[in-house]
Amino acid sequence: MKKNNTNEHIGKICQYYRQQNNLTQNQVAELTGLEPRHISQIERGFSKGSIDTLIKLCNAYKITPDIILYDLLDEDIKNSISIYDEKFKKLSKRDKESILHFIDYFLTT
Repeated sequence: MKKNNTNEHIGKICQYYRQQNNLTQNQVAELTGLEPRHISQIERGFSKGSIDTLIKLCNAYKITPDIILYDLLDEDIKNSISIYDEKFKKLSKRDKESILHFIDYFLTT
């Protein structure tokens, strides 16, 4: 994927999750300590930010970095990742704990 496409992809995903969390760019700036201008640049694909920035945004949006980065992987890598693993990562902590409890139950019976 080309640099511009990478930046655009990251920007669209960040914007989507910001909106899903009903946050403005100013609110994200307050949560992350980033400048609203920088958040705008990321969402418009002009910048992808650093890893530190990515982590701050993920914490603000309550997602993991793989949600933003998954589609940037080569197809052969994506094909080797279990669909269940991908979906599991998107669950809340509480839901993950519930599922792991059921797995433990079934493994011990």
